[in-house]
Amino acid sequence: MPDTRMADISEFQSSFDARAYMGGGYSCLIVRAHNGWRKDNLWPARRDYVRQYPFTAVGFYQYLVQSRDAGQQAREFIACVGTLKANEFLVLDLEEGGGNQVPRAEAWFAVVDKAQGFPATLYSGQYFGRACLGGWARWATRPRWMAAYQGSEPGDPHELWQYSSSASFPGLSGKIDASVFHGTDQQFKAKFRGGRVAPPQPSGSNIASLGATQVAQNADGRLEEFVVKADGSIAHRYQSKPGGPWSDWKGFGKP
Repeated sequence: MPDTRMADISEFQSSFDARAYMGGGYSCLIVRAHNGWRKDNLWPARRDYVRQYPFTAVGFYQYLVQSRDAGQQAREFIACVGTLKANEFLVLDLEEGGGNQVPRAEAWFAVVDKAQGFPATLYSGQYFGRACLGGWARWATRPRWMAAYQGSEPGDPHELWQYSSSASFPGLSGKIDASVFHGTDQQFKAKFRGGRVAPPQPSGSNIASLGATQVAQNADGRLEEFVVKADGSIAHRYQSKPGGPWSDWKGFGKP
């Protein structure tokens, strides 16, 4: 499966050349719109600039501060962002506070999900998600964007992994946050705008002419796919880890 990599930027990246960024093969981007107290200093000019280019998907995020009401911050965020385009989605960046932060997250999502019409994305650090957000599996109904700067990808369920805070991208200078999604840019758009990632199409003559297809998600975030072949037999495959590679197809015979 191909990977889709992207940068996320804010007012701290004062210069952004979208033409160079896209020319380097990057078609997805995430932009800060609001820091919990105010609009990002480059907003809305950066939003309007990005909209001049044919990005496959663009996320806008709000950093949620601990000392203000989460619902009020969400309402300010919605007013700040305005009407979304067909390739745009919204993100909660929650990494402040101690103890149980689930109620604050839910208060924010109650406002933003309703406004955009599909589940917003949750961003946080791997360990903050475990300690303060009830664990990553708890948020399986929405896209999960996990920050974990380590050599190997975390096993906690997630859809997007922020693996570096010091990457390089064309069109941007300095050290940039970088994230990876295991799938195409179109699959990324579908997932983060409220859909489900479509597994890669089956290959091989023994999986030709599929009938019914069913995809299920395990408690740990791994997907499993079952298909009924033209002869009525069933084939099955599964992910080795959440967002990870798929196993080979295995036949179950006929029911």
